[in-house]
Amino acid sequence: MPDGHADRLTGPDIPALVTAPQRAVEQPPVLPGARMQMTAAVASLALGGAERIVLDWAARTARRHRVRVIVLRDTSPEWPVPAGIETVRLHGEAVSAQLERAGAKLAACGNPVVLCHLLLEKERAALARGGATPLPVLHNAADGWIEPAERLRDAPRVVCVSRSAAADARRLGVSQPLTVVHHYCAAPPQRPQARGEWRARWALPADALVIGMVGGVKPQKAYPRALRVLADLRRSRDAYLVIVGGPTGRDGLLAWRAVIAQATRLGVEPQVRLAGFVAGAADCLPAFDVVLNTSRYEGLSMATLEALAAGLPVVASAVGGQGEIGAPGLKLVPFDAPDEKWSDTVIGALGQRPPAPPWIGFPSDRLWTLLHIAQRVERTSGVLFVTANLNVGGAQRSLANLACALQASMRLEILVCGDSSSSAFSRALSAGGVRVHRSAVSRDCFDHAEAIVRHACAGHFRTVCFWNADPKVKLLVAKALAAETSIVDVSPGAYAFEEMDATRAFQDCIAYSADEYYARLARLVLKYRGSAPRCAQGVSVIPNGVTIPPETKARPPAPPRIVVSGRIAPSKFLLEIAAAMRFLWRLHPDAELHVIGSAEQRHADYARQLVQALGNALGRRAFLHGPKEDVRAELAGFTAALVLGEHQGCPNAVLEALAAGIPVVANDSGGTRELVIEGRTGLLLDGRDPQRIAEALARLIDDRVLAHRLARAGRRHVARRFSLARMVKDYRRLFA
Repeated sequence: MPDGHADRLTGPDIPALVTAPQRAVEQPPVLPGARMQMTAAVASLALGGAERIVLDWAARTARRHRVRVIVLRDTSPEWPVPAGIETVRLHGEAVSAQLERAGAKLAACGNPVVLCHLLLEKERAALARGGATPLPVLHNAADGWIEPAERLRDAPRVVCVSRSAAADARRLGVSQPLTVVHHYCAAPPQRPQARGEWRARWALPADALVIGMVGGVKPQKAYPRALRVLADLRRSRDAYLVIVGGPTGRDGLLAWRAVIAQATRLGVEPQVRLAGFVAGAADCLPAFDVVLNTSRYEGLSMATLEALAAGLPVVASAVGGQGEIGAPGLKLVPFDAPDEKWSDTVIGALGQRPPAPPWIGFPSDRLWTLLHIAQRVERTSGVLFVTANLNVGGAQRSLANLACALQASMRLEILVCGDSSSSAFSRALSAGGVRVHRSAVSRDCFDHAEAIVRHACAGHFRTVCFWNADPKVKLLVAKALAAETSIVDVSPGAYAFEEMDATRAFQDCIAYSADEYYARLARLVLKYRGSAPRCAQGVSVIPNGVTIPPETKARPPAPPRIVVSGRIAPSKFLLEIAAAMRFLWRLHPDAELHVIGSAEQRHADYARQLVQALGNALGRRAFLHGPKEDVRAELAGFTAALVLGEHQGCPNAVLEALAAGIPVVANDSGGTRELVIEGRTGLLLDGRDPQRIAEALARLIDDRVLAHRLARAGRRHVARRFSLARMVKDYRRLFA
């Protein structure tokens, strides 16, 4: 640190104390993005939920990528294909040969993955013979599967539309990795006149209670149960039942006749409307007061979700995935409950219009897209690091040091999932020969996850290592990547776990929990010996490491100089430090405080509060130096280092001060206690009380023998347990 004060920020007007806007900082280049070819195969475009999911995904995804839908057989009626989607129709002729040729085209286009909806094993095998990677999608509970579970044995992974369907698959012996995707429909457009138009078309009284049911007529749907519920309701009110859907499937006509016979037997035939298939059935929903679903089993009912999205109350059987997607208007009834229970629940659901479900607008299409991108990875070497930013901070410095040390002995790259407020580490990594890119320019976690998955697969990286990454990005990438890719999470500890806990609503939407994430990890790496989630399969402790500079002859500076190095942020407790200095100045009026670091834009107000707290001391005995890319060479010129923080992992500011041979005062947070051992390698406080901080600093100023002993012991402690060489060795062993 130079003796002069030319580089010190001494006045209240200190714009240099706040980092430049991130847009003004030179950022790593963005990964080149290209429109990928994505393909889905579906048995037909019949008016069913599975087919609706395929076309819904295709329509949304066509805005970003090239989408092809292979349709094996023609049906009538069927869903219309949205614009912008390439449709390949096989017309049910020579299907195997055509699928084999389609598989060859997929293999040639660079993305062989094809999600197969309602295809049989022999049809998926034909795609595979051509070179494609077919992934079967289970759209129903086991009772509704079109083939036995053993026919899934050759699939690299199986996709299920509900956790219930996945549980069925596991129960029936499916051993492949199972991935659950909940598909959320958008709120259907509302026409004010639709209610009156449809009621008039079906000859329904304007003020009658109308129960709606949507879906193909087949035994699974248990429509005779709905007729018994209608009969029970008719005892107390004028009620009607409308079934939107026609006979479908092998036993559809039998089920249709059973509905007619039941209506006649119960004497409710005049109150029943069999509307048949209606293209765009969502337009009918305003005609209903409540929607009923009496299915014996379900994967995940799109009719139920669409009614909820339209703001209608829904009474549904508690089967399959019906209750996995909550909504205020959803009432579940055990399938075998008495008819009176069903009718009472219908009556209870009427009245005030329920609020919109919390999942409206969630981009579930992006979950399907991630599975289309996630190709199988060869078991090659290579580590792809993923981090939130390259701001000037301890975590980023550790990553930069580690990557530069590892790059000579292994293939590695770094993807940054956000803008950085400094270009220092980007430049250092580039100079060290490490490739660094931003994964995307947006703040959308799906954009970053897609780019990471695509790059990991294209580069055949054996390991993806998260280093202080967004928990939502971590969840999406871990869910999407095939089991061949090992995932390592280098966590600072409690703070990262709290961040993950805060995403519970997101976990529910993507049907992938924090427990599943931690169980998926090949290794969870802690920076200190702290607690870890119980479901983590393997936990390692690898603390940060620093280089140990040559030892210099200690000379006590005059006047005493206290250094604080790091970000200016509430979590670093600079206001408490300013208060502590006021106590210290009563004992040592000439003591100086030197703050080296800057505030991010979001903490500009906190920086101004710090200036106000230091007041007239600024420029006389308190100095704000602004950001410095590397302060290690200057630390030896200080009397002591003061490091406060919360949720600390293995704080580099403490390591660097100890390595420089100056005593440290720190608060007991996270891994700090493993560095600053009270009375042996430094002074460790059990809180952040300003007076206690001042007393500890005064001890080091007054007792130079103590200060020298702590400094030497601290330096030896770091050299023995926290060297950069040891850190690099531990990570090299981990990745190997």
